[in-house]
Amino acid sequence: MVFDNYYLAFFLLPISIGIGVFVVLLKEISKDKYKGKSRLRKYAIGYGICVAISISVLVVTFLAPVLFLVCYVIIFAPLMYFSFMLNKKLIMETRLFNSFINFIYKITATFLIWFIAFFPFSLLATIEVMNIPERNVRNQAVLQLREEVLSSETYADLTRFGLGVYKLHSDGNYLLGSPFLWDITKPQDGRTMYGDVIILYESCRNLRHEETWDDVNRGKDVLYDVYSYEETYIIIIPYNYDASIFYIHLSKSLGDDADLFQVVIRDNYDAILKLRELPGEQFSRRDIVEILGKTKWEDVPRRR
Repeated sequence: MVFDNYYLAFFLLPISIGIGVFVVLLKEISKDKYKGKSRLRKYAIGYGICVAISISVLVVTFLAPVLFLVCYVIIFAPLMYFSFMLNKKLIMETRLFNSFINFIYKITATFLIWFIAFFPFSLLATIEVMNIPERNVRNQAVLQLREEVLSSETYADLTRFGLGVYKLHSDGNYLLGSPFLWDITKPQDGRTMYGDVIILYESCRNLRHEETWDDVNRGKDVLYDVYSYEETYIIIIPYNYDASIFYIHLSKSLGDDADLFQVVIRDNYDAILKLRELPGEQFSRRDIVEILGKTKWEDVPRRR
């Protein structure tokens, strides 16, 4: 209830103040000093006052958009009234010598009246409209890249174990010149970026040339489980500090020139248990680093 009352006050209070401002401005413009002026000029004066207040508040609250929204709500009613009446009077009373110029003048004036009245929202809308062609090109590129990934080689299908389908994308233009895997069962929203790369799916890093291969277990006397499934080696990294996160490495061969893709498994210990049902063998830390050609990093002191 407190939450509802807060938002009720947040909206109703500025609206109430705005109605009061509207009444005050109408009374002010109706005073004797304005009686000799045409209605068009009166509405222009009211419009000018509201715009000046709105722009001034925008400048003052530039770093606090919420405050500007509150102030804009307060000024909204008189601003919309004077904008509408000024636009209406301008169309009805303005007559230029040339009908075409008259038409262009009224269209331009109408656009400016409402563009300024809704500023900065009108500016943001204009920018969005101008960005539509660029977005369309980017979306087309995303769709094309998505089709390329979906039609590319399936490196490993581990859905049987509750994991994903991993597609190999080997175009060197995308990620550090090295092939990497995409888990096409975990699509991204298309806005995730890795440098200049749009990440369509969850990616698996290639640790072929990485010195930090399983840095957590460096110097420890641990055993690695290595399983084989459909011509793919699956290396399960020994238990780490976070029981909810596990790492496995996928490779088509075991050697110092083999790709080694790191797959992160979150909150899915059942997948690890299912993988352990596969036929395989265990290797010590010393043996596995020799097989994978990682011995040159083994003697580097661990970072604290």
